[in-house]
Amino acid sequence: MATPVDVRRFRPDDALVLADLHARNAAVDHADPYSTLESLPTAADLVSAAQAAIIVRVADTGEGPVDYGSLRAWTEQDGTRVFLIDGYVAPCFRGSGIGTRLLQTGESAALERATAEECVERSVLAGNGSSAHPDQIALFEDHQYQHVFSMIEMELREPKVSTHPLPDRIGIRNATVGDARALIELTERAWAGRPYTYSGPTVEQYRRWLAHSDLSLFHVATSDDRIVGFVATIHSQHRSEIDDVQVDPEFRRQGIARSLLTTNMSLLQKRRVDRVRLHTEAHDPAGARSLYEALGFRVVREYRRYRKPLDVLSA
Repeated sequence: MATPVDVRRFRPDDALVLADLHARNAAVDHADPYSTLESLPTAADLVSAAQAAIIVRVADTGEGPVDYGSLRAWTEQDGTRVFLIDGYVAPCFRGSGIGTRLLQTGESAALERATAEECVERSVLAGNGSSAHPDQIALFEDHQYQHVFSMIEMELREPKVSTHPLPDRIGIRNATVGDARALIELTERAWAGRPYTYSGPTVEQYRRWLAHSDLSLFHVATSDDRIVGFVATIHSQHRSEIDDVQVDPEFRRQGIARSLLTTNMSLLQKRRVDRVRLHTEAHDPAGARSLYEALGFRVVREYRRYRKPLDVLSA
Protein backbone atom coordinates (compact mmCIF):
# COMPACT_ATOMS: atom_id res chain seq x y z
CA MET A 1 0.00 0.00 0.00
CA ALA A 2 1.32 3.44 -0.91
CA THR A 3 2.31 5.65 1.97
CA PRO A 4 -0.31 8.38 2.57
CA VAL A 5 0.80 11.84 1.53
CA ASP A 6 -0.29 15.19 2.94
CA VAL A 7 1.26 18.14 1.11
CA ARG A 8 0.68 21.27 3.15
CA ARG A 9 2.31 24.06 5.07
CA PHE A 10 3.91 23.60 8.46
CA ARG A 11 1.62 23.81 11.49
CA PRO A 12 2.88 24.57 15.00
CA ASP A 13 1.50 21.25 16.24
CA ASP A 14 3.86 19.48 13.80
CA ALA A 15 6.92 20.62 15.74
CA LEU A 16 6.97 17.97 18.46
CA VAL A 17 6.41 14.97 16.18
CA LEU A 18 8.96 16.20 13.63
CA ALA A 19 11.52 16.84 16.38
CA ASP A 20 10.91 13.24 17.47
CA LEU A 21 11.61 12.07 13.90
CA HIS A 22 14.93 13.94 13.95
CA ALA A 23 15.78 12.34 17.30
CA ARG A 24 15.03 8.84 15.98
CA ASN A 25 17.18 9.47 12.92
CA ALA A 26 20.02 10.82 15.05
CA ALA A 27 20.06 7.69 17.22
CA VAL A 28 20.33 5.40 14.19
CA ASP A 29 22.76 7.61 12.24
CA HIS A 30 25.07 8.16 15.23
CA ALA A 31 24.73 11.90 14.73
CA ASP A 32 27.65 14.09 15.73
CA PRO A 33 26.51 16.07 18.80
CA TYR A 34 29.22 18.68 18.27
CA SER A 35 28.40 19.43 14.63
CA THR A 36 28.08 23.05 13.56
CA LEU A 37 26.16 22.15 10.39
CA GLU A 38 23.98 19.19 11.41
CA SER A 39 22.71 20.06 14.86
CA LEU A 40 19.69 18.21 16.23
CA PRO A 41 16.74 20.62 16.03
CA THR A 42 14.32 21.10 18.90
CA ALA A 43 10.63 21.74 18.44
CA ALA A 44 11.31 25.45 18.98
CA ASP A 45 14.01 25.37 16.27
CA LEU A 46 11.55 23.83 13.81
CA VAL A 47 8.93 26.48 14.54
CA SER A 48 11.52 29.21 13.98
CA ALA A 49 12.79 27.63 10.74
CA ALA A 50 9.26 27.30 9.42
CA GLN A 51 9.02 31.08 9.17
CA ALA A 52 11.21 30.79 6.06
CA ALA A 53 10.38 27.23 5.01
CA ILE A 54 7.47 25.23 3.64
CA ILE A 55 6.81 21.64 4.58
CA VAL A 56 6.35 20.12 1.14
CA ARG A 57 5.36 16.61 2.12
CA VAL A 58 4.41 14.88 5.34
CA ALA A 59 3.56 11.18 5.46
CA ASP A 60 2.16 9.35 8.50
CA THR A 61 1.30 5.68 8.98
CA GLY A 62 -0.60 6.32 12.19
CA GLU A 63 2.44 5.53 14.33
CA GLY A 64 4.23 8.84 13.80
CA PRO A 65 5.69 10.69 10.83
CA VAL A 66 7.43 8.64 8.16
CA ASP A 67 9.05 11.58 6.44
CA TYR A 68 8.85 15.27 5.75
CA GLY A 69 10.59 17.79 3.57
CA SER A 70 11.14 21.51 3.48
CA LEU A 71 11.63 24.00 0.68
CA ARG A 72 13.53 27.21 1.34
CA ALA A 73 14.33 29.92 -1.19
CA TRP A 74 16.69 32.87 -1.43
CA THR A 75 18.28 35.07 -4.09
CA GLU A 76 22.05 35.26 -4.44
CA GLN A 77 23.97 38.43 -5.21
CA ASP A 78 24.25 37.55 -8.92
CA GLY A 79 20.46 37.18 -9.20
CA THR A 80 20.30 33.39 -9.05
CA ARG A 81 17.15 32.19 -7.29
CA VAL A 82 17.91 29.09 -5.19
CA PHE A 83 15.34 26.53 -4.03
CA LEU A 84 16.87 24.27 -1.38
CA ILE A 85 15.16 20.93 -0.78
CA ASP A 86 15.70 19.12 2.53
CA GLY A 87 14.21 15.75 3.36
CA TYR A 88 14.08 13.37 6.30
CA VAL A 89 12.90 9.73 6.26
CA ALA A 90 12.33 7.53 9.32
CA PRO A 91 15.01 4.81 9.57
CA CYS A 92 12.72 1.83 9.07
CA PHE A 93 11.31 3.29 5.82
CA ARG A 94 14.60 4.05 4.11
CA GLY A 95 15.37 2.26 0.87
CA SER A 96 11.70 2.02 -0.08
CA GLY A 97 11.62 4.91 -2.54
CA ILE A 98 10.14 7.45 -0.14
CA GLY A 99 13.22 9.70 -0.39
CA THR A 100 12.89 9.80 -4.17
CA ARG A 101 9.19 10.71 -3.97
CA LEU A 102 10.03 13.34 -1.38
CA LEU A 103 12.68 14.91 -3.64
CA GLN A 104 10.33 14.89 -6.64
CA THR A 105 7.58 16.52 -4.59
CA GLY A 106 10.01 19.23 -3.53
CA GLU A 107 11.05 19.81 -7.14
CA SER A 108 7.43 20.19 -8.22
CA ALA A 109 6.78 22.65 -5.41
CA ALA A 110 9.86 24.67 -6.40
CA LEU A 111 8.77 24.78 -10.05
CA GLU A 112 5.30 25.94 -9.07
CA ARG A 113 6.68 28.66 -6.84
CA ALA A 114 9.26 29.85 -9.39
CA THR A 115 6.62 29.94 -12.11
CA ALA A 116 4.44 32.17 -9.93
CA GLU A 117 7.47 34.41 -9.31
CA GLU A 118 8.34 34.39 -13.05
CA CYS A 119 11.93 33.41 -12.32
CA VAL A 120 12.23 29.85 -13.67
CA GLU A 121 15.08 30.62 -16.11
CA ARG A 122 17.32 32.10 -13.39
CA SER A 123 16.46 29.48 -10.75
CA VAL A 124 18.27 26.38 -9.56
CA LEU A 125 17.31 23.44 -7.39
CA ALA A 126 19.72 22.73 -4.55
CA GLY A 127 20.41 19.97 -2.06
CA ASN A 128 22.98 19.06 0.57
CA GLY A 129 24.71 15.71 1.00
CA SER A 130 26.92 14.73 3.94
CA SER A 131 29.93 12.44 3.59
CA ALA A 132 28.48 10.54 6.56
CA HIS A 133 25.34 9.72 4.55
CA PRO A 134 26.26 8.29 1.14
CA ASP A 135 22.57 7.63 0.46
CA GLN A 136 21.98 11.40 0.36
CA ILE A 137 24.78 11.87 -2.15
CA ALA A 138 23.54 8.99 -4.29
CA LEU A 139 19.99 10.37 -4.35
CA PHE A 140 21.05 13.74 -5.75
CA GLU A 141 23.54 12.32 -8.23
CA ASP A 142 20.96 9.80 -9.47
CA HIS A 143 18.65 12.74 -10.25
CA GLN A 144 21.22 14.71 -12.28
CA TYR A 145 22.25 17.17 -9.57
CA GLN A 146 25.82 18.43 -9.97
CA HIS A 147 28.31 18.81 -7.12
CA VAL A 148 29.25 22.52 -7.25
CA PHE A 149 31.23 23.04 -4.05
CA SER A 150 31.75 21.63 -0.55
CA MET A 151 31.81 22.90 2.98
CA ILE A 152 33.98 21.12 5.52
CA GLU A 153 33.62 20.90 9.26
CA MET A 154 36.87 21.07 11.22
CA GLU A 155 37.81 20.39 14.82
CA LEU A 156 40.67 21.27 17.15
CA ARG A 157 41.04 19.06 20.22
CA GLU A 158 42.41 20.51 23.44
CA PRO A 159 43.44 23.88 21.99
CA LYS A 160 46.94 24.89 23.03
CA VAL A 161 47.99 27.94 21.09
CA SER A 162 50.09 30.99 21.72
CA THR A 163 48.66 34.41 20.92
CA HIS A 164 50.01 35.62 17.59
CA PRO A 165 51.24 39.25 17.68
CA LEU A 166 49.26 41.84 15.77
CA PRO A 167 50.85 43.78 12.91
CA ASP A 168 52.05 47.31 13.56
CA ARG A 169 49.32 49.94 13.83
CA ILE A 170 46.62 47.28 14.30
CA GLY A 171 44.73 47.14 17.59
CA ILE A 172 42.22 44.70 19.05
CA ARG A 173 39.18 45.22 21.25
CA ASN A 174 35.85 43.63 22.10
CA ALA A 175 33.00 44.25 19.69
CA THR A 176 30.05 46.43 20.69
CA VAL A 177 26.47 46.56 19.47
CA GLY A 178 27.32 49.86 17.81
CA ASP A 179 29.75 48.05 15.47
CA ALA A 180 26.91 46.34 13.58
CA ARG A 181 26.94 48.46 10.43
CA ALA A 182 30.74 48.47 10.15
CA LEU A 183 30.85 44.67 10.52
CA ILE A 184 28.22 44.20 7.82
CA GLU A 185 30.11 46.49 5.44
CA LEU A 186 33.37 44.65 6.12
CA THR A 187 31.70 41.28 5.42
CA GLU A 188 30.26 42.60 2.16
CA ARG A 189 33.75 43.71 1.04
CA ALA A 190 35.22 40.36 2.04
CA TRP A 191 32.63 38.40 0.04
CA ALA A 192 32.35 40.73 -2.97
CA GLY A 193 32.52 38.82 -6.25
CA ARG A 194 32.44 35.38 -4.62
CA PRO A 195 29.99 32.85 -6.09
CA TYR A 196 27.07 31.38 -4.16
CA THR A 197 26.74 34.37 -1.83
CA TYR A 198 23.49 35.99 -0.78
CA SER A 199 22.46 39.11 1.04
CA GLY A 200 23.44 39.10 4.67
CA PRO A 201 21.51 40.26 7.73
CA THR A 202 20.11 43.74 8.17
CA VAL A 203 21.74 46.17 10.60
CA GLU A 204 18.97 45.52 13.11
CA GLN A 205 19.41 41.75 12.85
CA TYR A 206 23.15 42.16 13.33
CA ARG A 207 22.54 44.38 16.36
CA ARG A 208 20.37 41.67 17.90
CA TRP A 209 23.07 39.07 17.22
CA LEU A 210 25.67 41.22 18.95
CA ALA A 211 23.33 41.98 21.84
CA HIS A 212 22.90 38.25 22.51
CA SER A 213 26.55 37.30 21.92
CA ASP A 214 29.27 36.78 24.50
CA LEU A 215 31.28 39.86 23.55
CA SER A 216 34.26 38.66 25.56
CA LEU A 217 34.67 36.18 22.67
CA PHE A 218 33.82 38.64 19.89
CA HIS A 219 36.89 40.68 18.93
CA VAL A 220 37.51 43.28 16.27
CA ALA A 221 40.84 44.38 14.81
CA THR A 222 41.17 48.10 14.12
CA SER A 223 43.43 50.40 12.14
CA ASP A 224 42.98 53.86 13.62
CA ASP A 225 39.16 53.99 13.95
CA ARG A 226 38.45 51.56 11.11
CA ILE A 227 37.41 47.95 11.77
CA VAL A 228 39.55 45.75 9.51
CA GLY A 229 38.76 42.30 10.86
CA PHE A 230 36.76 40.37 13.43
CA VAL A 231 36.25 36.94 14.97
CA ALA A 232 33.07 35.73 16.69
CA THR A 233 33.11 32.66 18.91
CA ILE A 234 30.19 30.81 20.48
CA HIS A 235 30.84 28.97 23.74
CA SER A 236 28.28 26.86 25.57
CA GLN A 237 28.13 23.67 27.62
CA HIS A 238 27.51 21.73 24.40
CA ARG A 239 30.30 23.03 22.17
CA SER A 240 32.62 25.89 21.29
CA GLU A 241 32.47 27.17 17.73
CA ILE A 242 34.37 29.74 15.71
CA ASP A 243 31.23 31.27 14.22
CA ASP A 244 32.73 33.82 11.84
CA VAL A 245 36.10 35.26 10.86
CA GLN A 246 36.51 38.10 8.35
CA VAL A 247 39.37 40.37 7.33
CA ASP A 248 39.07 43.37 5.05
CA PRO A 249 40.60 42.48 1.64
CA GLU A 250 42.96 45.48 1.91
CA PHE A 251 44.45 44.06 5.11
CA ARG A 252 44.81 40.37 4.27
CA ARG A 253 48.09 38.43 4.40
CA GLN A 254 49.26 40.42 7.43
CA GLY A 255 48.46 37.86 10.14
CA ILE A 256 45.33 39.62 11.40
CA ALA A 257 43.08 36.54 11.17
CA ARG A 258 45.69 34.42 12.96
CA SER A 259 45.98 37.03 15.72
CA LEU A 260 42.21 37.22 16.19
CA LEU A 261 41.81 33.45 16.22
CA THR A 262 44.64 32.77 18.66
CA THR A 263 43.31 35.50 20.97
CA ASN A 264 39.94 33.78 21.17
CA MET A 265 41.36 30.27 21.40
CA SER A 266 43.61 31.34 24.26
CA LEU A 267 40.49 32.47 26.11
CA LEU A 268 38.79 29.14 25.39
CA GLN A 269 41.88 27.37 26.67
CA LYS A 270 41.56 29.23 29.96
CA ARG A 271 37.94 28.02 30.16
CA ARG A 272 39.22 24.44 29.80
CA VAL A 273 37.48 23.84 26.48
CA ASP A 274 38.43 20.41 25.12
CA ARG A 275 37.34 20.90 21.49
CA VAL A 276 36.59 23.74 19.09
CA ARG A 277 34.61 23.37 15.87
CA LEU A 278 34.14 25.51 12.77
CA HIS A 279 33.12 25.11 9.13
CA THR A 280 34.55 26.67 6.00
CA GLU A 281 34.78 26.23 2.24
CA ALA A 282 36.72 23.13 1.21
CA HIS A 283 38.30 24.73 -1.86
CA ASP A 284 39.95 27.41 0.31
CA PRO A 285 39.31 30.52 -1.85
CA ALA A 286 40.61 33.00 0.72
CA GLY A 287 43.11 30.76 2.51
CA ALA A 288 40.89 30.12 5.54
CA ARG A 289 41.22 26.33 5.43
CA SER A 290 45.01 26.57 5.18
CA LEU A 291 45.12 28.86 8.22
CA TYR A 292 42.89 26.57 10.29
CA GLU A 293 45.02 23.55 9.39
CA ALA A 294 48.16 25.46 10.38
CA LEU A 295 46.54 26.08 13.79
CA GLY A 296 45.86 22.36 14.24
CA PHE A 297 42.27 21.99 13.01
CA ARG A 298 41.45 18.76 11.16
CA VAL A 299 38.57 17.91 8.83
CA VAL A 300 35.89 15.73 10.43
CA ARG A 301 33.19 15.80 7.74
CA GLU A 302 32.46 17.08 4.24
CA TYR A 303 29.12 18.56 3.18
CA ARG A 304 28.55 18.57 -0.56
CA ARG A 305 26.40 21.26 -2.15
CA TYR A 306 24.43 20.10 -5.20
CA ARG A 307 22.54 22.07 -7.84
CA LYS A 308 20.39 21.49 -10.93
CA PRO A 309 18.81 24.08 -13.25
CA LEU A 310 15.12 24.34 -12.49
CA ASP A 311 14.11 24.79 -16.11
CA VAL A 312 15.04 21.17 -16.94
CA LEU A 313 11.82 20.16 -15.18
CA SER A 314 9.72 22.16 -17.64
CA ALA A 315 11.66 21.16 -20.77
